[in-house]
Amino acid sequence: MSDTKKEKDNAQQSDFSVEESFARLEEIIQSLESKETGLQEALKLYTEGVGLLSECQKTLEGVEQQLRILSPNEQ
Repeated sequence: MSDTKKEKDNAQQSDFSVEESFARLEEIIQSLESKETGLQEALKLYTEGVGLLSECQKTLEGVEQQLRILSPNEQ
């Protein structure tokens, strides 16, 4: 991976907020549960939700790894 690609990935991760993503996921769930949401919009929302979930999982896995490094005896 090039340095430019790494820098871009790091910048995107620093802009990423798990809390904001959870709030957006709640909005997406409410919209998907609504009978007023059409099929195309539901697919778009679902796709967005899957992406947010993936980013949250990556972030949380990174935090877990940092905690393991900082507290090797705490298992």
